[in-house]
Formats: sequence, structure tokens, C-alpha cells
Amino acid sequence: MKYLVVLFGALWLAACSEATTARPDFRAALDTHLAAIAAKDLDAFRPTITGGDDLYVIFPNGAALETTEQVLAFHEDWFGDPDWRMDPEIVKVIEGADMATALLKYDYRDTPDGAARTSWLVLVFKLEDGAWRLVHDQNTRITQETSSEPE
Repeated sequence: MKYLVVLFGALWLAACSEATTARPDFRAALDTHLAAIAAKDLDAFRPTITGGDDLYVIFPNGAALETTEQVLAFHEDWFGDPDWRMDPEIVKVIEGADMATALLKYDYRDTPDGAARTSWLVLVFKLEDGAWRLVHDQNTRITQETSSEPE
């Protein structure tokens, strides 16, 4: 009987350990990241990005931010602008064991009534400390030339 109690206790601890180390839901993390952007909320945005200092963001014009510090400074200014609008649509999600990507297509407006500019957005997330964190953000503008068949 004593051995059965020990055996069941060990099995219970193993089950609890598995439950606490369950992989987080990537789609929920992606939604949280996008919601922080839509809300222009830097405090909500910060925990969705890497804790390291190597976050890259590449803009539709090819300009790049190469450090997490630069990305946070940019977002602080960007989120302070009340006029822009970004309407993303999730096109495809690919999940791996510790990396995941999301392909989005979005319309961006400098003002609520401004002309929309459409771009592709690839977000790359990595599992860090038990949470999905953004490690790369790649934007590509869609123009009449880029919307046709590749050459």
C-alpha cells in the first residue's frame, strides 16, 4: 500500500509538471501582440517581444531597426500618433516546436480617412522563457508591380 501511494504521488507530480510546462498557445500570443499594436499600448506591446536586444524590424521602404531598444523607441513615438490606422488580416500561420511565423496582409493609413497602403507582414516568434516573443518583423509594400506574377 505504501508503495502504491508513492507510485501515485510520483505519477501525479509528473502530470502536474507536464501541465505547468505546456506549450503556450501561439495564436493567443499573436492576437495579444496585434491587439497591443491596435491599442497603441507600449506596456502591452513590450512583453510580446524578445527579451534580447536583437529584434529586427524591416519597414516597407527597406529601412531597418536592428535592436530591441530601437524598436521600443520607434513604437513609443509611433503609438503616440493618434491618427494612423492599421488593419491586419492573418493569412497563414506556421508553428514549429520553438519557432512560429505569421503571414499577414495589412492596410495602413496615416490618417483615418487617408489612402490605404497595402503591405505583407511576416512576424517571426520564438519561445522564450515559456512565452512566444517576437524576434523578427518584415514588411513588404504591395504595389501594382508587386501584385502581378513574378518575372
